[in-house]
Amino acid sequence: MGTINLCFEIGNEYVSSSASGQILTSDANNFEHLYQSVYKKLVSFLYARPSYYFSFSFCGLQLEWFSKKHPEFLLILSELLGRKQIELFGGGYYEPLLPALLPVDRVGQIELMTTAHRRLVGKRPRGIRLPHDAWDASLISSLKTCGIEYVVLESSLIPSGKTPFLPYIVQDQGKSICVLGEYQHLLPSGTDADGSVQDPDSYLDSLISAVRQSGNTAEHAAVCCRFTPAQIGALLDSGWLERLFAETASLGYNDSVELSLPSRYMKLTQHFQRAYIPAAVCAADTAADGTAAGLSNIYDYMLRDPNAYLLYSKMMYVSMLVNQCRGDKIRKKAAREKLWEAQFGGAYVPSPGRDKAAIRQYAYHCLIQAEKTVRECSGFCDSVTSFDYDCDGIREYVCQFEQFSAYIQARGGSVYELDVYSSAVNYAGNSTGHTGLFLDYIFDVQKNKTETLTRQIYTETLFDSQKHEVRLSASGTFGDLNQPLTLRKNYVLTGNGIQVQYIIKNASPFPFKQQFAVESNFVLSPAGKEMLQAEIVADDRKAVFTLPDRIPDEQQAVSLVRLSDSDVSFVFEPNENAAFSLSCGDGKLSAVLSWPIELAPGFEMEKVINFSVVPQLAKKRRRQ
Repeated sequence: MGTINLCFEIGNEYVSSSASGQILTSDANNFEHLYQSVYKKLVSFLYARPSYYFSFSFCGLQLEWFSKKHPEFLLILSELLGRKQIELFGGGYYEPLLPALLPVDRVGQIELMTTAHRRLVGKRPRGIRLPHDAWDASLISSLKTCGIEYVVLESSLIPSGKTPFLPYIVQDQGKSICVLGEYQHLLPSGTDADGSVQDPDSYLDSLISAVRQSGNTAEHAAVCCRFTPAQIGALLDSGWLERLFAETASLGYNDSVELSLPSRYMKLTQHFQRAYIPAAVCAADTAADGTAAGLSNIYDYMLRDPNAYLLYSKMMYVSMLVNQCRGDKIRKKAAREKLWEAQFGGAYVPSPGRDKAAIRQYAYHCLIQAEKTVRECSGFCDSVTSFDYDCDGIREYVCQFEQFSAYIQARGGSVYELDVYSSAVNYAGNSTGHTGLFLDYIFDVQKNKTETLTRQIYTETLFDSQKHEVRLSASGTFGDLNQPLTLRKNYVLTGNGIQVQYIIKNASPFPFKQQFAVESNFVLSPAGKEMLQAEIVADDRKAVFTLPDRIPDEQQAVSLVRLSDSDVSFVFEPNENAAFSLSCGDGKLSAVLSWPIELAPGFEMEKVINFSVVPQLAKKRRRQ
């Protein structure tokens, strides 16, 4: 057995960004701590030891943060790069899940990152690491276009039957790229646990044994391992790295372990093997091979989380709008930058310890800003269109107006996305449970809620794009007698809001006595702010409640409800007085209007809700 090339890498910390495109305060504080306790120590350690090698991976926002807060760090990195002692991996600037993007966005994100590398450290990357190891063979063409020569992937994603510790050649449609396996199971034992870490001598013995047992008789084997910043900090403080490097120097020729870099190894080796690596992803709550819970690729992962897939559908729609825009080039560039920012992978595959709902709301914020910019440079007129928006085989209704856009789905007949452009917020987005506006329920006399209506696909009875009207219908059986009930639900949309008409018919031969309820769920804290107040008019008396600190008890005979934050008010006006309840939890504010139903056989009743979207323009002018 020849030399084992040991390639260590320090991984990056996933970050999210604020509305200004900068690292969030919480991320910045954490990253400042990591810089002082880990990165600064590591580069000092390497600078004093020219024969030691290490690889780094950063996202674009981290490099920009270094350039503003610690430019001296980038100067040292640049010098170490010049000495060919370190390597910086490339990737997408905002750490996107590249397989889930259009090719034009993949190339754009990688080129933006490459430009940042050239500008800040003076050298472009030749290798790439993929966030969450999200891989698909279709990436090869985009990576080759960007001058990427090899990819580092979790070794468990590589099919069995291949000789480990060697580079692989993968190809797609006549283009090929090299893949190096990353063997996380070969990290020193004890690295992630309390207590002592495996001593360097024992670690090298186990490493050599693992390579021997694999049957690898190649002249050069490569073992790539990635450490977290916290792990590197502990190994530096304990002197473990210093002892490891000393141990590698004392090994004999037959058991030689040489510290190296992936790029350095790729130039020396001549041992490659052809392989096909299927699409896969490594997420925090799946096995390393991405097969847990039936997952095999990024799309399967997102399909498990409906809200992640709705965000992905929005991202793809806005990507299409941006790439088809033929207007003002400056505004198109600004829209594309916001789109790329919204493609941050943590919004679609959450990282441990991150606020999933907040990150997704920020992604929506960027997408709505991008869409608004495209409108400004390409012309816009009110429209209501119908097409398969989320590629589920069922048409959705995309209703776009100057002040807001509403997206209606056939499943449950609800508004599942409500984008208000004055605040660039999707007020119907949420990370848990049922989401959206105008979810229909039947309550029995004991107030037990049945989800028969919300779980079924409503049937379209009329769609009129000129009159901005959508008519849907549904039916079900309710109560102890399983009495059939039909529901006709008619949407009429205008630039000021939505009118929702309900016509409920008792289709059974017996009287029907239940309660009908309409639930609307709003994001409790969009873009870092909270709903400010609820104004309720009942029995000609108005009451105002500060939210979410004070939640009103259930109100009877309500004629108007106004929910407001600093940017917009949402007003509900039923045609008949209704009972009203308000609750908050799971990151959402739930408003429920309800009426008793007492219908003789064959009879029907009508309820209408006028829903208005009122931007708080006057308050904005006063603040300015």
